[in-house]
Amino acid sequence: MKDKEGLHILQLLEGLQEQIRDYQGIPFWSWNDKLEEERLIEQVDWMKQMGMGGFFMHARGGLKTPYLSEEWMQCIDVCARAAGERGMKAWVYDENGWPSGFAGGKLLKKEENRDAFITHTIGAYDSSAWICYSMEGEELRRIEEPEEGECLNLFLHISPSTADILNPQVVKQFLAETHEKYAERYGEQLSSRIAGFFTDEPQYYRWNTAYTRVMPEAFRERYKEELFDNLGLLFVKKAGYRRFRYRYWYTMQQLMLNSFAKQVYEWCEEHGVCFTGHYVEETSLGMQMICCGGVMPFYEYQHMPGIDWLNRWVGNEIPLRQVNSAARQMGKKHIISEMFGCCGWDVTPTELRRIADFQYVGGVNLMCHHLIPYSEHGQRKRDYPAHFSPINPWVKEHFGEFNDYYTRLGYVLANTQ
Repeated sequence: MKDKEGLHILQLLEGLQEQIRDYQGIPFWSWNDKLEEERLIEQVDWMKQMGMGGFFMHARGGLKTPYLSEEWMQCIDVCARAAGERGMKAWVYDENGWPSGFAGGKLLKKEENRDAFITHTIGAYDSSAWICYSMEGEELRRIEEPEEGECLNLFLHISPSTADILNPQVVKQFLAETHEKYAERYGEQLSSRIAGFFTDEPQYYRWNTAYTRVMPEAFRERYKEELFDNLGLLFVKKAGYRRFRYRYWYTMQQLMLNSFAKQVYEWCEEHGVCFTGHYVEETSLGMQMICCGGVMPFYEYQHMPGIDWLNRWVGNEIPLRQVNSAARQMGKKHIISEMFGCCGWDVTPTELRRIADFQYVGGVNLMCHHLIPYSEHGQRKRDYPAHFSPINPWVKEHFGEFNDYYTRLGYVLANTQ
């Protein structure tokens, strides 16, 4: 009888350990040099010893192994296999850099795949402008010939470095050049080799007034109005400008939500892998409006919603309250945070704990450490530290204890009211 009871207790403890392992940290593993299989496996072993539950294989500045090449894929094979043998999970960061969506630069070769944005001037009619409006009177009036008086001149520009993820065809190409490459390689074994994909900072163009080529049709379909009749109201306060601005930015958000978030989420659903990562910028409602119109609707289309937490500051509850609220409403148990980026090499363990504790109290229960480097050679050591590697004395001695603490804390917080 006692033997049976003892066996039952051991089985319960083993099951509990398995559940707890679901809350082990998943760091950014910066692949930032020429990759060698033996060294990769050594680092997987070290992460296992340090209490990690897996790793995001993250193409990053300094990478010499060609991104998505056969050599790259062989390294993915090796690490995915090593993770499985050690009870860990291998995850893929979905880009070579950020923001996600440009397929390591491949999509940017065609201008029609790139972001667009609008600038303006007010003055005489400018024949080189994209669209012109007369400023006379209370209403804005589009004109195509020179007129006396002040005019509002709009100019369309194309981004050199970011992809138009509001266009579903561009996102379809992005999936074909990234996610599909892994699906083609692993077939039905994809979900057993790759746990999921991390998306990083998808956004519409935020450095000026964002625009997308699919906007006129989307605006016409939604509101039965021609976009260009009132587009200038983004820049001047004429009759109807409040209503138009709301409609414009709401449509932009819906385009990004359906084109990128939903399309990528549904691809991951279909292939049995997890979609996680974070949008931008969660730090304030104003920055969210500039980048994506507000982050909360996007959490619906993540299996594991996440946030980013840069620098050493604490006290801003907005990102935590938003992601925690959305996760609870939709029954999503894990909330991940990419944390410690830009804290610097001199950040102390005490500061790291303060940063992490604040987030865990706010609802986070899974840590994505920024970052564990493959190499610290040359400029790589300056890549938005903190870095967690054995060259750092406290990491060498106590990093495992640090991770075990947050693994247990994450499990407790996720499984209690």
